[in-house]
Formats: sequence, structure tokens, C-alpha cells
Amino acid sequence: MTTAPLLSVEQVSKSFAGNQVLKEVSFTVEPGEVLALVGENGAGKSTVLSLVTGLLAPDSGRVVHDGAPVPRTWSPHHARAAGIGSVHQELSLNPHQSVAENVFLGAWPSRRGLVRARDLTARARPLLERVGLDVDPRTPAGRLPLGRQQLVELAKALAGEPRLLILDEATSALDEDQVGAVFRVVRDLRDRGGSAIFVSHRMAELFAISDRLTVLKDGAVTATRERERTDHDAVVRLMIGRELSDLFPSKAKTKERVKVKAANTANAVDAVNVVDAAHAMNGDQASAPAPEPRVRVRGLTVPRACSDVDLDLVPGRILGLGGLQGQGQREVLRALFGLARHTGQVTFDERPVRVTSPREAIRHRIAYVPEDRKTEGVHTARSVRDNLALPSLRVLAPARRLTTVSRAAEAGLVGELIDRLRVKAASPAQEVRRLSGGNQQKVALAKWLPTGPLVLLLAEPTRGIDIGTKREIYHLLRRLADDGLAVLITSGDTMELVGLCDEVAVLYEGRVVDRLTGPDLTEERLVRASVLGTSAGVAETADVADTAGAAGSLDTADVAGAAGSPDTAGAAGAAGATVNPDGPSVAHA
Repeated sequence: MTTAPLLSVEQVSKSFAGNQVLKEVSFTVEPGEVLALVGENGAGKSTVLSLVTGLLAPDSGRVVHDGAPVPRTWSPHHARAAGIGSVHQELSLNPHQSVAENVFLGAWPSRRGLVRARDLTARARPLLERVGLDVDPRTPAGRLPLGRQQLVELAKALAGEPRLLILDEATSALDEDQVGAVFRVVRDLRDRGGSAIFVSHRMAELFAISDRLTVLKDGAVTATRERERTDHDAVVRLMIGRELSDLFPSKAKTKERVKVKAANTANAVDAVNVVDAAHAMNGDQASAPAPEPRVRVRGLTVPRACSDVDLDLVPGRILGLGGLQGQGQREVLRALFGLARHTGQVTFDERPVRVTSPREAIRHRIAYVPEDRKTEGVHTARSVRDNLALPSLRVLAPARRLTTVSRAAEAGLVGELIDRLRVKAASPAQEVRRLSGGNQQKVALAKWLPTGPLVLLLAEPTRGIDIGTKREIYHLLRRLADDGLAVLITSGDTMELVGLCDEVAVLYEGRVVDRLTGPDLTEERLVRASVLGTSAGVAETADVADTAGAAGSLDTADVAGAAGSPDTAGAAGAAGATVNPDGPSVAHA
């Protein structure tokens, strides 16, 4: 006798504003199975899961759960009551309520209509232990680091005793131990006959936890494969429709000093005019002295985060900040953008500068793309057009009148940026929150380009982004560096740092303990320095196997404290030097 699927998605289609995002999608989830849903950003993964959880209704086709078609009135409440739990990349916690209150949010246990805090705390403890969280249930959820908040979300989903657990990029902000805790929960559910749908852009995670993989491309299912009968390369080909042989661009080595003329030009797109830049592609040695640093950082100290950090940001080069999570990388970038109080000396083109606010940073033509794009990088409730145009209001406003913007100039600027970064949007009027994570990140980066930045700071630039979009961003960053920008990135992905950067400074307990470049810039040496806190040349007798295991924690790094900071308006507003962060009233001419 054949067991019926726990979930069947049958010929489901869905469109938004005339843009079809799902095209007759079909797949099943069997009892006791973990299905990985795989695809690039914008492939339709989150949309189809929204149909399953009741956030959306299909235009055609149907969803069958436990043998019965779900009704048109299917809602998240109905899904939870039917035994479907879900955890998404975006947090849904109330930061001001306790962990226990969040775990049972909307379903607080009560006696005769009264909720007893003691009962709430007692019932939350075993759920928190199940997800590997050793925290006081009475702690306000907002005080926890991002990764721990994500585990509270998982405990919240488990409180409903689900038979089907949906994890939509739920591990993107977790470290290695936290991912292990999630996997234990999923395997325990599977062993008890339950099922899970797992979405992640980390191929290693997909292959570690799934039984089958269903691949989506452009809103349609391209294939379903047994995990044991496929491999990483085959899945990538199904995702993007081609071989991905050049994930990272060639590193250009400067042969002549790059001369940058910081011209104040009316055409902001061409504000950075780079001359006499000659690169030897794939060359390992430069035949002329390296260009002078655009920015010199000496003795940078952020209280309780980093100490005595020295960095040189050089035009034409990409510098990476490596190390385990929470070693001060994020705070270095925030200090350079005026978002964190700091001491030390910063010089810009050999002139001492004091960057105490985003306004000052923008005046010095420093751009910043934060790691938490949804709360700091873009205005998700505003359109793609507004997000891209906001930092450039002084250029778009005739005679510098910020109350009036040239519609023609704005349309031209926005259209050029959408084309240049290949932003997939139904139209410039589409709200950014409706875009995939990868396209939101493109908007967060693209908005700065018309301002003519000379220095570009990026925190975790490809976190939660599919491999095809990663490639696009890697190649864009290299082109920007080749055009004379000085680029500084933080990343928890060792392969990303090694493949993209010209040099990596490794932080350990807030201090730079090693600098890797050229043949010394390898994943093994980076992991050694990150874990041991010593120069890569030290402790050569250390057991490589012991340190190699730590690479996973780099790949899944969660730079703590991403959201909720009171001083993020400057970064989110993007044009804090010229406009109200709440957004100006703009009339189009």
C-alpha cells in the first residue's frame, strides 16, 4: 500500500501585477522526508511556500495537505492549526516581549482566560532546550543576538507541534553550532514521521539534510533529484541553466599608479573619472609601485569591539576583513561610516578627517552597504525607483531645489541602474519588499553608484543570495575596483574572501592578527589565523583537521547585533547628508 504524500503542490501558478512568478509548479513532500527547495533569488521559492502557509492564494492549481485540498480561505492560522510550522529569514518576533511570550505569541497558554507568566516560562524552557538555546525565557527577545533570535523563531514554530516544518532561509544568520541544532530538530522530526521543506543558498547544508531536491528556475520546476544521485555541480547547472566556471573575476594587479580625479561633475554617474589605469589580468606581480592608499586607518578602536586596527584602503584593490563571527569586523565598517563611536586616526588622501556621522562619510564620498539590508540597507516599503533615486536628489533636483525633481532625469538614472545591475523587478514602481533577497541587495548597492563614491564599504555582501547573483555581485565589485574605487568588505565565507579579495586582514578578539595576500591568501591559512589568533606562519605543527572544522563557522557567520541599532537611520536613509531620513515630500516636474 502506497503512503499518500503529506503535501502536494499541483500545477500552481501565481502572478503579481501581470508578472508571472510561478508557472504550473508541482512537487510533493512525503511523510518522513526532508525536501530541499532550490533555486536562484527570484526563482519563486518563497512565493510557493507562501501558498503552503496561507500567506497567499494561488491563481490556479491547488495545494493538498494531508490528503485534502486547502480551501481558498486558507490562512497562516489555518496552516498552523493543521500542523504546518514555518521559520523565515525575516524575524517576526516582538523585540520588547520576553522570549517565552514570543514562543507562544498568539497562542499563550491560559487558565480560565488568565495567562500566568510562571506557566509561560515553564512551558517555554523545554522548547528552548530542544533548539539548543540556553537563555532565560524572561529575557526580552530584542536583547538576543540575531542568530539566537532566529532559534527563538524555531522554538515558536515547534510550539505548534508541526508535522510539516518549513525552513525558508532560516539558517542564513546562524553559526555552525546553531545550524547543527536546527539539523537535530529536523532529523528528530523526520525520525518521528514528520516532514520538512528546507530552503538555503548553502549547497553544503542542502546536501547534508535533504533526502530529495526540487529545483526551481524562473518560476517553474526544472527537476527533482534524489540527493544520493546528484551532486553540487549538477544542481547548480539546473538552477542557472549553465556551467558556472568563473564564479570569481580575475584579480587585476595594478601596473601603474591609478590616478583618480575626484571631479565635481553634474553627471553623477561619471563622477569618478579614472585615468591611466593599466591592469595585468591574472598577473601575480605588479611592475610598478602600488598606488597610495585612499584611506589610512591607524589605531582604530571601538569600545568593546575592536582595538588598534590599522588598515589601508587602496584605489583599485579589494580588502577583506576575515575572522570568526563577532571579532569586530562589523564595527570597523560602522566606525568608518560614522555609525559607531571610535578613537584613532583616519586620513583621506593624506588629510586627517573626523567621520562622526553618515553625513560626514557621504561628504567624503564613502558609501556603505550594511549586512542587514532589510532594516538598514533599503526602504522596503518604498519603490525601487525611490530607493535608487533617494541618494541622488541633489543631482536630480533642478537648481538644487530638493522640493522638485526632474522626472526625466530620475527615470533615466533609475533605468540605467536597473539595467546595469540587472535588477529583476516588475517595474521601477514595485515595492522593494516584493523583490527577492538578491535583487534587494542589488538595489542597496546600486543606489550609491550615482553619488560617485571613492570608498565602498560592504558587510556580508552576498549573505542569503543565490550563486548566480553572487557571481554578478563579485564581478561588479571587481569592475568598481578596476575603475578606481577602494573597496572594503567583511564576510564570513572564507571562499568568498580568498576568491574576491586582493588582501585579507584577519581579526581575532578585535585585533588584526594577520594580513594575507598573494600566494599566502588561502582558505587554510585564513582559517588558521581566524581560529588560532596568530599569524598564518605560526603554529605550523597545529593539526589542520582541528582548524578546518572551524571553516563552517566562518561560512555561517552571524555578525552579532545586526538589527535594532538606534543609529541606523543614516545608513538606511542613504542620503542622510541631504535629506530627511523619513523621506522628503517630492514633487515631480
